[in-house]
Amino acid sequence: MPPLALRDLQARFWEALARAPGAFAPEAAAPELLAAIEPSATLDPAGRLAIYAQAYFWRIREALRADYPRTAALLGDTGFDALVRAYLARHPSTHPSLREVGRRLPEFLATGWEAPAPPFLVDLARLEWARVEVFDAPDASPLTAAALRAVPADAWPDLRLAPVPACEVVRAAWPVHALWAGADEVAPAPTVLRVWRQGWAVYHAPMDATEAAAFARLCAGAPFAAVCEVFADLPPEAAAAEAGALLARWIADELLVLAG
Repeated sequence: MPPLALRDLQARFWEALARAPGAFAPEAAAPELLAAIEPSATLDPAGRLAIYAQAYFWRIREALRADYPRTAALLGDTGFDALVRAYLARHPSTHPSLREVGRRLPEFLATGWEAPAPPFLVDLARLEWARVEVFDAPDASPLTAAALRAVPADAWPDLRLAPVPACEVVRAAWPVHALWAGADEVAPAPTVLRVWRQGWAVYHAPMDATEAAAFARLCAGAPFAAVCEVFADLPPEAAAAEAGALLARWIADELLVLAG
C-alpha cells in the first residue's frame, strides 16, 4: 500500500478522531491510516490511534463542562456525555482554540438534540455562554459618578451612554438565574437578564420590565431623555427619582461608558 500524502494522512487522522466522538472503533479507521502508524512495544496501530481519539473527546468534554457547569450538573455525567457526543458529531471542533468549541451548543440544544431534556435547558445554556463571552470581552474604563456630576445640566437630555463591552443581555422564557442559584424547580416566566463583568468576576441579574426597556433604549443609542421616557407614566418628581436610582445602580455595577 503506497504511503499517503501528508494532507491525506491528516484528513484520515481527523476523520478517525471526529467520526464517532467518545466511541472510537478501530475497525472504522482507514486501513491506509493504520498502515502509516508504527506499533509500539505495548500497542498496535489501532491502540495508539485510540489514545488520540479518546483524548479528543475527553479534553473537549472538560472544556465544555467548564463553560457550561450548570448544564452539566443538571444533566449528570451520563446525560452530559451523551450531549457532548451528539454535539461534537454535529459540530466538531474546527478552531485552534478550545474557547470556541462551545459556541453553538445553545443552538444545538434548540434545534439539533433529539434526547429528552428539561424545557429550560436552552435558556440556561444561553446564559452560561453569555457569561463566557462577557468574561473574555475587552476591558473598558467604566463611567463613574464623579464624571457624571461634571456633566452640565443642559447637556443631560442629549447625553448618550452605552454599555461596556463586557455586558450582554439574555432574553429567556424561563427564570434561569434561579436555576443558576440552585433552585430545583422553576415555572416558565419571561425573563431579561443583564450579564456583566467587574474586574475578574462575572455577574448576572434579572431586570424588571422598566429597567429592561430603559436598558434596551440605552443600548440602541438613544439619548438620556429618551431613556427616561420609560418612566413617563409617573409624576415628574417620581420619574426623576426612579431614573436617578436606575442610573446610580448601573454606575455602581460599572455597566456604562460615554457613547462616542
